[in-house]
Amino acid sequence: MKYKRKILISAFILILFSIFYTGCESIAPNLPFNPEPPLDLPPPIGPTDGWIIIENDAETTIDCSPVLTIYSEGAVYMSFSGNGENWTEWEEYNTSYEEFNIANGLYGTEFGTGARYAYVRFKDGEGNLSPSEELAWDAINYEMGELFSIKILPQEVTISVNGSYLLTLHGYDLKLNEVPLDGSKVFWTKCCGGGKLSPTTGLSTTYTAPSVSGKRNITAQYNNLKTGAVIIVL
Repeated sequence: MKYKRKILISAFILILFSIFYTGCESIAPNLPFNPEPPLDLPPPIGPTDGWIIIENDAETTIDCSPVLTIYSEGAVYMSFSGNGENWTEWEEYNTSYEEFNIANGLYGTEFGTGARYAYVRFKDGEGNLSPSEELAWDAINYEMGELFSIKILPQEVTISVNGSYLLTLHGYDLKLNEVPLDGSKVFWTKCCGGGKLSPTTGLSTTYTAPSVSGKRNITAQYNNLKTGAVIIVL
């Protein structure tokens, strides 16, 4: 009796196994053995959007022209902005840059202390731009120091007769960290000897030399601070 029961149980188990195995085969997906490889898409046109880091990723800076670390694949030129809309002139691409003032109120920046931003865009040698919808940017908290001195850059330059040169005024605190200046309070003058300054107000001016060679002196004044530069006309 026990032997017959074992036979029946074994037969029942075999039937269940057969049903289960057949069902699994019926629901198994019919996958191809060798799926086709993905299509080779053409590389994107122009430089990549890249990235930018302000002052080695510090949280706060007291320098309004901090070190910018930059990278983009395929870039030949770069340009900067404080809001992603108003841009500086194109500069030759470099992975390090210290000439963008994040707090002087120009190129989309805001004057003074607070959270400040630096955006960067890139261009290749054929004029193709990096993606405008994916601008690289970084933010930092800027703490403006007390203005101690001002300086015209360059302080001495040589140009040809009738030539022109752009000069800019910079401000510094006691430790020579750059401090932003209000361009409406900057006044440029030149001593006798000819030549022309345009404009005479603002953070920068262009000096156009006369047709006579010689040494020329340029001055800039900001509130009670005054500084000068020398232009040699050949």
